[in-house]
Amino acid sequence: MFDKLFLKFGDNQFYNAIKITFTAIVAFFIFYSSADFTAAFTVTLGALLCAPIDISSNFKHKIIGLLLVSFLIPIISFSLTYTYPYFYIFAPLFCVLVFLSAFISLFGHRANLLSFTLLLTISLSFIHHDEPEILLQNCLYLLLGGLFYTLISIVFYFIKPNRYINLEVAECIEITGEYLELRSKLWVLNADREKINRQMLEKQVRINELHEHIREYLVYNKARTLNSNNNRKLLVALSSLVDILELAMANTFNHKEFIEFFKEDGSILAEYKTLANSFSITLKSLAFHIKTNKKHHSTGSLANDFKKLKLRINDYVKNQNISIYDENAVNVNNLLFYADKQIEKIKGLERVYKERVNADELRGKYRDLEKFFTPEHYRLKTFLDHLNFKSSTFRYALRITLTMFLGLIVGNIFNFENAYWILLTIVVIMRPGYGLTKQRSTHRVIGTIIGGILGISALILIDSNIALSVLAIISMLLGYWFSGIDYKVGVTFVTFYVILIYGLLTDNAETQLVYRILDTVVGALLAFLATRFVWPTWELNSMNIHLENSLKAIKLYIIEVKYYYIKKGEPTTSYKIARKNAFIEVGNLMASFQRMIQEPKGKQVNRAELYELTVLNQTLVSSAASIGTYIQFHKTTEASKAFKLVMDYINNNLSQSLHNLDFDAEITSDIEEDFKISITELKAIRRQEVEKLDINEASKIQKLEESQLIIDQLIWMSNLSEKIEKTTLKMK
Repeated sequence: MFDKLFLKFGDNQFYNAIKITFTAIVAFFIFYSSADFTAAFTVTLGALLCAPIDISSNFKHKIIGLLLVSFLIPIISFSLTYTYPYFYIFAPLFCVLVFLSAFISLFGHRANLLSFTLLLTISLSFIHHDEPEILLQNCLYLLLGGLFYTLISIVFYFIKPNRYINLEVAECIEITGEYLELRSKLWVLNADREKINRQMLEKQVRINELHEHIREYLVYNKARTLNSNNNRKLLVALSSLVDILELAMANTFNHKEFIEFFKEDGSILAEYKTLANSFSITLKSLAFHIKTNKKHHSTGSLANDFKKLKLRINDYVKNQNISIYDENAVNVNNLLFYADKQIEKIKGLERVYKERVNADELRGKYRDLEKFFTPEHYRLKTFLDHLNFKSSTFRYALRITLTMFLGLIVGNIFNFENAYWILLTIVVIMRPGYGLTKQRSTHRVIGTIIGGILGISALILIDSNIALSVLAIISMLLGYWFSGIDYKVGVTFVTFYVILIYGLLTDNAETQLVYRILDTVVGALLAFLATRFVWPTWELNSMNIHLENSLKAIKLYIIEVKYYYIKKGEPTTSYKIARKNAFIEVGNLMASFQRMIQEPKGKQVNRAELYELTVLNQTLVSSAASIGTYIQFHKTTEASKAFKLVMDYINNNLSQSLHNLDFDAEITSDIEEDFKISITELKAIRRQEVEKLDINEASKIQKLEESQLIIDQLIWMSNLSEKIEKTTLKMK
């Protein structure tokens, strides 16, 4: 019980919440004065505004980012507060700053966090607009707060410099375990396989993100990688995690056929399901020990469990008088092969955290790592290329600029007590897409009301200021922690501690609660209406882009699979990159579809077709990966001309699909006749042909497995590509 609680309180989100809360408390008490708490409040605010930009990767980039934002915050605050009385100067300056702050989010994750920080700074610049005489002093306090947070962040970094990346790896291992757990549920007789596959795709998207985070860390810390045991572990762990995921994705089974095959002894599949679930348990246990910084010990013996299961399956096949050349027997061998290889990969990952990894054990794993990582470039051309209404970022920047300016005017016209809360709500809620903005609007209003009621109740029922202060600190910590986990709960705790702070420092907390709820409702309403009606960005447009990217990535991957089968050997870097890109683009397509179905029904054009295409893309890339994985782990025969022609036919169907969607693609018009001849040839290379070969039985089984898997996958991929082409034709 204690271990589980410790694990929950040991993730990066909680660690960052501790850092933010600690900085805020220390800054507040250092500068607190009972006569005037303005200095303490402003320094704390400067520190808190720096927190969003504080992400861990390269130490140099971390410091540059924190110092940059530490100086930008007081500069922006000074500019807006100083010009506030002069409307004709203030209005264009305000709009330009909001637009640019929102627009820089197009440059990637770090820029997106900087954008959020700057927009928060703009919103909070009006707290002391009626006290221009202390403007410079307040800006210096903001700068001091930013520098203080930078110092605290550096201290936290050097206390445990590897904590962030180790927890990222632990999360990746844990979610990979959850992915394998979902796969094990597919073996249940009446499982909702469509729902499980959707959940697996969602896990896959997150796993791909974590792979990219780990690659980024290793690339930016290249000089330390070979000289640091921890970084060597990270490198081998990343390689193992990629292999585990791709091995799972490449081996998809017809579960109903297997259930039918083992109907005489259903306990065999139940035992296989248990083994498959043990993969998940082992990975989750490893993740737990990394998070808790404990030495890892295997929870069981996967190898022994596999040996027992293999003996049972072999006995079953013999008792059923099934020929070793039978198609079902070959399928069973492929099933056992997957389990054997997956155990090998999982044990290899465990070994990384049980033993020391030497530099000579990396076996070139670091080579070409940079090619797998997509760096963020801050080019003027990118900025200029997006200055048009085709860009969703441009429309978002215009939308939030107009909405924040309108919110400011509404606050002034109706003389709101704290009009900046309206702007703050707009910044936090408004997102480029409709679905997320709608969801966050609802969650923020609900969280604010619940948190406000709890805060007022606490002030009424608790007389002790010490108890209220402790409660405020705890709720602040929980607020920052849950903001990244469950937004509604995070808002509840943040509102709770804000009301407690007002209650401790002033006598009008109840009035402040009414204003906060009113401002939140107004801000949420403005954000929702603007997202719905002001230059809206509908996910359907992005969905089409993701569909194009997915089809093109799969085309390139299929080409690489074809050449890999022809050339043999170890997978090339270009093959691995094509495989990675195909998996990522299919994941992006699924994530885009999930966002689209949250939007109004009228904006979900071709919903059924798009869902079908998403599933077909996922199935096609898994089938291609099956061939690639088989080639990697087996000695295969020379690729026939028929194989090459069928692969070309599949790619040609994908090109035709792109053409149907009005995207550029090169199409070969006379390939269909060659395909029909080739597929007929491939179908002829079956059991009868293999049985006639004058080779030993083991070689016959190997060739039979190869012919069945490769040919079945080629036929299946051909059918999938045809379905994709027909579905896109409906949408034309």
